[in-house]
Amino acid sequence: MRKKIKYQGAITKILCQKLAERNKNSFRKAVQKIDFSSFVTTQQVDFDIISFSGKASFEDQMLSILSFITYAGIPKKWTIYSDKTYTDAQIEILKEKFPFLLIKDWDTYNRLVDNAAFNDYYQQGYSMAKKLNVIIGHPCNGQTIYIDSDILCYSNISSYLNSGLLSKGLWYAPDTMWGSTAGYFDTKKESIYSLNAGFLILNKDFNQDDIVVYFESLKGEFHYFSEQSSFEYAFRKQHANMLDPRQFIIDTADQFDFSAKYHPDSIAMRHYTTPVRHKIWQYGWKWHLKA
Repeated sequence: MRKKIKYQGAITKILCQKLAERNKNSFRKAVQKIDFSSFVTTQQVDFDIISFSGKASFEDQMLSILSFITYAGIPKKWTIYSDKTYTDAQIEILKEKFPFLLIKDWDTYNRLVDNAAFNDYYQQGYSMAKKLNVIIGHPCNGQTIYIDSDILCYSNISSYLNSGLLSKGLWYAPDTMWGSTAGYFDTKKESIYSLNAGFLILNKDFNQDDIVVYFESLKGEFHYFSEQSSFEYAFRKQHANMLDPRQFIIDTADQFDFSAKYHPDSIAMRHYTTPVRHKIWQYGWKWHLKA
């Protein structure tokens, strides 16, 4: 591998971020006129989808939905829980482009008032309290997928959702951003990745009492990722299954590279966490759809 000169990575990332912002702005200005029909499959997906987002992630959320219906199909229902910052114009565009969408406020089902620990988490100003409320408040009557707005799906997602493997049980995407994916498959040692709460598959049998137990055990000493840690605690206790980290990607290794480490035709999903958020828009929105 060719060695980078000093500061080359940082400079490359800045240039990529500027390019991404330009592409994102172009998408924002043109989105009302873009015809998405050619990207949409007629296939139906027997999953209930939920997301939590707002004005700041409008473009990411649009592309996230488009990637799912392009590669997987139309879900039986998709509910976006708004943080109440979406503008009327943005909501109108979302509903126009994706008629199957329901848009509700994040506190439509307010579980934060049911438990003192949940409420304390919210009152201390942690925004993830709203996301927690969305996931545990949403009526889960069957297999339900929570998808963060900065997650895009790719060509291999369909084989997973249609295999029957994910039609029952609890599943999560492993957080591999600080470790080697190959290391997990090294039989000489035990490797357990932490849970990433951006992509969760739940069902009606999920025991939310474990979430309560975790939050009450903190005794008011919360942190930003207490919500994610609570799901890790509950999922471990309830013997959840881990999705293949080679296909469900949470990785930041290419944040300083102009090239992308992962491509639409070789993986099922990628969570574009903050260090690599610019990768969503760096190549333009059509790149993700192989258009």
